[in-house]
Amino acid sequence: MRRISLPLAALLLGVAASGPASGLPSQDELDAVEREKARMAAALEGASEEVAEAGQTLAETESRLPGAERAVDEAEGRIAAAEAIAAESQQDAEEAREALAAAEAEFEAAAAAVEEAREAQAEMLTAIYRGVELLTVDAILGADDMSQVVDGLSYFEFMVEGKNAAVEDVTLKRREAANVEAAASVAEAVAAEAGAEAEDALAAAEVRVDEAVAARAEVEQLVAERTDALAVAEAAEVEAEAEYERLEAESERLAEELRSASSSEGSSGDSSSDGESGSGFAVPVNGWKSSDFGWRRHPIYGTSRFHGGTDFAAGHGSTIYAADSGTVVHAGWSGSYGMLTCIGHGGGLNSCYAHQSSIWVSKGERVSRNEGIGAVGSTGASTGAHLHFEVRKGGERVNPLGYLPSCLCRLQHPN
Repeated sequence: MRRISLPLAALLLGVAASGPASGLPSQDELDAVEREKARMAAALEGASEEVAEAGQTLAETESRLPGAERAVDEAEGRIAAAEAIAAESQQDAEEAREALAAAEAEFEAAAAAVEEAREAQAEMLTAIYRGVELLTVDAILGADDMSQVVDGLSYFEFMVEGKNAAVEDVTLKRREAANVEAAASVAEAVAAEAGAEAEDALAAAEVRVDEAVAARAEVEQLVAERTDALAVAEAAEVEAEAEYERLEAESERLAEELRSASSSEGSSGDSSSDGESGSGFAVPVNGWKSSDFGWRRHPIYGTSRFHGGTDFAAGHGSTIYAADSGTVVHAGWSGSYGMLTCIGHGGGLNSCYAHQSSIWVSKGERVSRNEGIGAVGSTGASTGAHLHFEVRKGGERVNPLGYLPSCLCRLQHPN
């Protein structure tokens, strides 16, 4: 399958890429997408229903793809952030667990020291209770000389000091053990908090992964739809080109008809338009310009085609107004133009209104400027409701914008 040109895609990409961060399109963006779809429909005039539908699918998928791809990037970014937080939380939890283990080991050592001090104190107290101190006092009192007394008193003091030291040692060890126990409790709380944060971060990362998977699945689906649409359109390229040739042939036939009508009526006319002021005609419908006059590239095939008028997007059944006063020179079916009305304004100048759903005037009838002459439709080679408006000079198509108000707004609305 050869490469297909998609000039419309750039416009649609700009519309989608400007969406708000929340991913919800604004009304202006939705309107812009609808405008692009209308332009696509105008460019696909003459295509089969299947190709027209493929073109609409292409327009929609091209408009949604950038947003979907952006959603993938954002989801993957959130995954990376969540994983980084989870890794940091896990590291904090591990360090807290190591601190807890160290605190517990210190507590066990402190508890053992307390127990050892208590045993030493117990032995000292036991010795005292057995009368060691009393015996020592008797030995001192029964000594024969002072040296024995001094030795006895020194030993007595040693025993008393040992008892006091044992008491102080137990007290100190208990205080140290209490401090270590408090530190262990803090470490345990920190470890629990860090572990909870790590679990939350991992859960958030899993959610982000799910978001990314869903976003990428949407992108893949859109790409598949676009590929299918292009395949359908390309398969019908020959038919579409043939329809374009039929449209051009019908245009030539209409040109001859209008030249003949102008010759039979003569060059005198009472038209108020001059074709040079740029505002001689009134805008023929309440709508917005969806396609310009001139050469353009086909949005699917990339081929150049001539568009002989200006298209106005408007709702089906909307009133079509005569751009100026004149005589109806054609009112009826005209091949690819569908339901067509043409008005002669004198001097070989004509305005034509194609794809109408209904015609309200008859050939030869005089109409006034801004008079309703029909209703917007999608007859003939059309893929959606719109007004194809042509201005012809001597039967040849000329740019309608040279005859319409620069604002393209209806300055004189009869209603």
